[in-house]
Amino acid sequence: MTRDAQRTAQAPMAEIPIAEQDRQLEAIYRTHAASLRGRLLSMTRDPVIADDLVSEAFLRLASEMRRGRTPLDPPAWLYRVGNNLVVSRARHATVVTKAMPGLLERDVASSPEDAVIERERDLLVRDALATLAGDDREIVVMAARGYRPEEIAGVIGKTGQATRTRLCRARGRLRERLELAGLAM
Repeated sequence: MTRDAQRTAQAPMAEIPIAEQDRQLEAIYRTHAASLRGRLLSMTRDPVIADDLVSEAFLRLASEMRRGRTPLDPPAWLYRVGNNLVVSRARHATVVTKAMPGLLERDVASSPEDAVIERERDLLVRDALATLAGDDREIVVMAARGYRPEEIAGVIGKTGQATRTRLCRARGRLRERLELAGLAM
């Protein structure tokens, strides 16, 4: 028997009572769920996703057992299914990320009310920004444009930690001024 055939081989299709299947499944879960979760957590780096994938793998195992197709090596089967679920989830996320911009309706014009509200909000933000000191205004604007604190630090000639501290304080002052102007953040 080839190695691939051994991995996918299944137990004989003898009719196992449901109570016995449940007992086997529970024993497999108690023995292997934690290590499967650890492996999936190392692959996904997200505890919630890892928990979901462990649940899905065990649901699939239960389904296979109900069909009379219990794998010969359930832990290996679970690891393979878990691996495949991680890959499938990553593919799905990639497709969603690529397709999302196409889902936006770019042809829809904003209503006149939305345009007025947007202009008023922009004016409030500009006025609040104008009250910040020059360096503080500069680092807040650079951060809003996507610069990381380390990059901002290089531009203003300060350390990364000092820049993060100044940015945090400047954002706090900006937030206070915007709240006073009636723009809740």
